[in-house]
Amino acid sequence: MLKGVLVDNDVALKVACYSLADEMVSATSLGGTPPAILGVGRFVIRGRLARGSNILDVERAKAAFERLLEEVSLLEPDEAELAMAADLEAEANRRGLELDGGESQLLAILINRACRLLITGDKRAIRAIGVIGKAEAAERIGCLEQLMTHLVQIAGVAAIRACVCAEPKVDRAISTCFGCARATTKQEEVLTALTSYIGHLDREAPGVLLPGHDFAALAA
Repeated sequence: MLKGVLVDNDVALKVACYSLADEMVSATSLGGTPPAILGVGRFVIRGRLARGSNILDVERAKAAFERLLEEVSLLEPDEAELAMAADLEAEANRRGLELDGGESQLLAILINRACRLLITGDKRAIRAIGVIGKAEAAERIGCLEQLMTHLVQIAGVAAIRACVCAEPKVDRAISTCFGCARATTKQEEVLTALTSYIGHLDREAPGVLLPGHDFAALAA
């Protein structure tokens, strides 16, 4: 059985801003193994929080992220994984694709350590993985919209929408899906909008995304 879930900086930052860190950790812990982020990610995310761009309640987000750090594992790539990441970045660049250092390291760890899933908020990275890492990462990449879909179905749209709409500028696509510009929205409408984004990304990087959105199935 494949083990462990990896989470990129973008997702870790956004769930902290939304005060959904506990829900994310619960959804992505497998067999008692919590999700993991890159060790350097804590410094990167703290820097982004310090700048406070597009975050309404920066202090709340900072506190939420520090609590998140208490729940996740911190990973460091080894020399072989750093070399693999460099090769992946070079190949992506050669093909005119965008894969930054953090995403390439997480992809290398996903492949090398047989992790179950990498959840990333970077759609450019997913498109790149669909070209340069499709065979190795097939059905082992999750997007932010899949995570949010899972959380809605677990906790209900009202609870998750309140968290998202309290920080409407953190991710404009997610805010649109949750209808933050409207007074109310139905769960079916939110799920339809999220599914549309997922489907679009799946067509751009076929065979890469985790099928569906039921993260509980990861433990099977």
